[in-house]
Amino acid sequence: MLNWIKFLSIFLFTLFVTITIIVFYQAEKPFASTRDAAMDLVLSEGALTTVDRADIYHGTTALVSVYGTDEKGKNKVILVDEKAGKVVRTITPSTGITKQQAADIVKKEDKVQKILHTSLGMEKENLFWEVTYLGEDDSLNYVYLNFKDGKWQKRIMHL
Repeated sequence: MLNWIKFLSIFLFTLFVTITIIVFYQAEKPFASTRDAAMDLVLSEGALTTVDRADIYHGTTALVSVYGTDEKGKNKVILVDEKAGKVVRTITPSTGITKQQAADIVKKEDKVQKILHTSLGMEKENLFWEVTYLGEDDSLNYVYLNFKDGKWQKRIMHL
């Protein structure tokens, strides 16, 4: 009887772990394919010669920010419209604040438990950093900081 209980426990635990891994893999697959498609587009059009990473922003339009270097070796960020599959804008990162500076501004202004995500976004030609974080009371918060100077544009707090 004891062997059956051990076997059943190990079997159920293994089944649980396997199902959890499959669910997380399937949930991440659309994001990975979107990032890969945007990176391939930027490389094939010659906007960048090397790609470092890509972030996804979902606002009024879904954008993929592809970070890399151009043929002259300068760092660039290319914003790609996810639905249209075309380059929307090219940005030189040195013209604004960095991702880390945006996170530091939020940490200085508010009580942050954990930064979840920071991505570059654009609405109506205005560039901004979207910083998503957990507040001190475990509430979800979204803050939009101007890309050029880091001033607060919009706050969505305590979700």
